[in-house]
Amino acid sequence: MTESEQLAYTSAMLRDQEIYKDDDCNVEDLETDYYKKLYDIENERSSLDTLKALKQWVPIIAAAGGAVMTSLVVFKGLKNVNSGLTTLQGFLIMGMIAALVWLATYIYTKSIRGKHKEDLTKATFIMFSWMQVFTASAFAFSHGSNDIANAVGPFAAIMDVIRTNSIATEAAVPPAVMLTFGVALIVGLWFIGKEVIQTVGTNLAKMHPASGFSAELAAAAVVMGASTMGLPVSSTHTLVGAVLGIGIVNRDTNWKLMKPIGLAWIVTLPAAATMSAISYLVLSNIFLMRCFYQ
Repeated sequence: MTESEQLAYTSAMLRDQEIYKDDDCNVEDLETDYYKKLYDIENERSSLDTLKALKQWVPIIAAAGGAVMTSLVVFKGLKNVNSGLTTLQGFLIMGMIAALVWLATYIYTKSIRGKHKEDLTKATFIMFSWMQVFTASAFAFSHGSNDIANAVGPFAAIMDVIRTNSIATEAAVPPAVMLTFGVALIVGLWFIGKEVIQTVGTNLAKMHPASGFSAELAAAAVVMGASTMGLPVSSTHTLVGAVLGIGIVNRDTNWKLMKPIGLAWIVTLPAAATMSAISYLVLSNIFLMRCFYQ
């Protein structure tokens, strides 16, 4: 636009700003496209029955989340402790848990009386805050089933070779090894995990308990599906992808932060492979030299 057109448009924006503040504002009174679209969005939002949607959809979403989280425990956790549960019994347990979660959430939504925006926001915040506790636990469960297994696998294989002096297709994992790697995970999270928590939880996209519930549930389901198929994936990368999806929907993704994250995804694999190869060559030469001189 020319300078005169810019001045005219700025004047129109200022007039629309004052008109938009009035309660009896009509779309015909507005001049700029920006405030006309904003007027349509506000009208559409005010016409929605938020309380009805909350009572109708949140129990269903909570029940679906409960079913997914139960499936993690039944088909991945209890399966490895010889619980004796059949597939049919597992699905029945999933159905019962999902029904209980739906009933509890439905009763809570029925207790919501206020229709003001503040009341609904508070109720939604409380519900999804509690639901997010369980999705976070489910994600932690899936994290242990995959990321810890990624580290335990090579270690257990090496220990088995040292013990049996042969290479087998399967290797038993001693309980002490599982406990040690679990403690190592907690220690790493406690001391230097806060930077990653801040990046994923706040810096990449703005998160609400409902957003966190969706991201954690999706990430837990994907990681658990990968674990079931024996695919070694990164739980952190999966969760970053889930948070990125939330940011894309809400249009508040911090794309500047995605650049170093994406670079880390690309660099991690060749860097780890190179360091591993160099370490192997150095240690092999050291042991060969010791054997030669002996």
